[in-house]
Amino acid sequence: MSESFYTRAELTCAAMLARFRVKDTNYFYERVKALPTDRKVCELWPYSGVISAYNALAAHPAYGERYYPALRQVLAGLETYYDPAGQPTGYDSYILAEGGAQKYYDDNEWLGLEFIRAFHTLKDNRYLEKAIEMFRYAISGWSDAMGGGIYWREKDPDTKNTCSNGPAAVLALQLYEETQERFYLEWALKILDWLKPLKSPVKGVYLDAIKQDGAIDERTFTYNSGTPIHANALLYKITGENQYLNEANFLAGASYRHFARLEAQSGLKFLPNTPWFNAVLLRAYLELYHVDPSHDPVYLLFIKANLEYAWKHARAADLSFSPDWTGHIDLDSDVRWLLDQAAMVELYALLDKIV
Repeated sequence: MSESFYTRAELTCAAMLARFRVKDTNYFYERVKALPTDRKVCELWPYSGVISAYNALAAHPAYGERYYPALRQVLAGLETYYDPAGQPTGYDSYILAEGGAQKYYDDNEWLGLEFIRAFHTLKDNRYLEKAIEMFRYAISGWSDAMGGGIYWREKDPDTKNTCSNGPAAVLALQLYEETQERFYLEWALKILDWLKPLKSPVKGVYLDAIKQDGAIDERTFTYNSGTPIHANALLYKITGENQYLNEANFLAGASYRHFARLEAQSGLKFLPNTPWFNAVLLRAYLELYHVDPSHDPVYLLFIKANLEYAWKHARAADLSFSPDWTGHIDLDSDVRWLLDQAAMVELYALLDKIV
């Protein structure tokens, strides 16, 4: 009998801790075998992925409570990245004790979403307050240049990205659900309206960014479709207006057609080799399924099949995963990325008993 997806999430988490955690600390290594560009401990982004993993484990209705202490511990460790002197306050992309680093608006938005998840699970108002703080930081990056939008990172006016606006819209809507303050709903609509020109009229998915000179970065990533799907599903839940449900369903179909690529040997379609981006897309598919449960769960079943295959074909002997779920690219497990491993924990935990 095969393990449940939740058991697989737990096993993957245990393997991640064994290999990536810095002994007797709240820190993690970026990789087991550092690359020349790696610093002493991991950057903020993969650390936020560890929080995502524990949020997903802790949210399980039957078994999640045993992960509450670990979730609180990684949330406490996050504060080593916090810059209390920022105007407004936010999280640096590296720990302050080692000099910190540049702040990214999207990093802080992703953290805002994690604080909301932690608030739902732990029932601690501190995390709702932190989510509000992250949104305050996010909109400090909005300007009228390029017609509006939030920059990608502080003190860099070169691009405004889907990844620094999509999660801000989702965060605003989740804060509206918690507070009923129209301020958040209006901001969400404003951000989504600004994003519309970045939706490809041909592919139906969102492109990466607009540059200062007006050029469009036409790269496509799964998470850049995930957040608009998620936001439109939330707007439907909040307003009951079918236009938002229709848009969420359209974007979900477009993302599946664009990103699911047939692999000849297995005969299966697979998402790109970007596990954490794919986890953001899964969150969106789950929200859409929750607001429209009569809809065929084809997208959830698709990702579930990907993860079934990855469990058998994309794991190394040390139980770390290749980001290529087909198993064709078996990268050196010593240079696996923490963010990829954390994402696999979240993916398996989120899909346990869903379909």
